[in-house]
Amino acid sequence: MNDVTRLDPPPAAVRQAFWLAAVACLLVLAKTVAGATLLAGFDATYQAIKPSNPFDVGDEVAASIELRLTVAVLVGTLLTVMLGLAAAAVARRADTSRTLVGALALLTGVALVLGVVFSPENAVTPDDAASLAWLETLIPAWFQTLSAVAVFGVVALFGIAFVRMGRPAAAGYYQDYDPGARWGGYGSWLELLRRGR
Repeated sequence: MNDVTRLDPPPAAVRQAFWLAAVACLLVLAKTVAGATLLAGFDATYQAIKPSNPFDVGDEVAASIELRLTVAVLVGTLLTVMLGLAAAAVARRADTSRTLVGALALLTGVALVLGVVFSPENAVTPDDAASLAWLETLIPAWFQTLSAVAVFGVVALFGIAFVRMGRPAAAGYYQDYDPGARWGGYGSWLELLRRGR
């Protein structure tokens, strides 16, 4: 055998954890893209519904919603990158992979939970149906639903991924490797997709 040591393909638990992490990343990406879409048309939407504003301080409310939406898009972009790194780290065959994935997932989870508190739809509480309808024109119910699904989905998917990464076969995959070998394991997505030949 040559100096490039061929290692066993990743076990099913590692492949499943990778896909769970990838889906979590896609959920945050979908929420971020939806938020960016709302933000792009926010001023035009607000100007169209401004005459029917039921709030005494409507411009301040709209500015607060727009600011929160901007922050949500920026944080969502950062979280998408972090979760992409976490998904890529799942396949990395090293002792530190699970620690890295755990740290990135924990930071993302905290940011998402804080994002629920400071979300755009929480900028003001509507008093009646007319106020609610006006606010839902700025921040539609589908976006609120997508945000909730993304937060719950990321937490649940990474929880399941951690359980999968802790299975004996997966633990062996991360711990039993030769750090001196030139080929350090399944580091690319294409190699992870191969089911071992």
